[in-house]
Amino acid sequence: MIRIIMVIVAAMLLSGCAHTRFALNDGECPEAFPIKGNANSYRYHLPGSPYYHRTKAELCFATEDAARKNGYFSSKAR
Repeated sequence: MIRIIMVIVAAMLLSGCAHTRFALNDGECPEAFPIKGNANSYRYHLPGSPYYHRTKAELCFATEDAARKNGYFSSKAR
């Protein structure tokens, strides 16, 4: 059982999950994970972008690369 848990944790870390967190209950992101991910549109929003403060995040990312690895696209890309 412990071996299975270790394999799951290793897979999460290698896939970029260490750079991803669930948003807080109010849709805001922790300071260390400032990039907001919107699960409905699969768009991510950077601090300072026009819709950042209006977006209620489901996921938060530490880097743009982590957001892209999780299938999200920049809110600028249309």
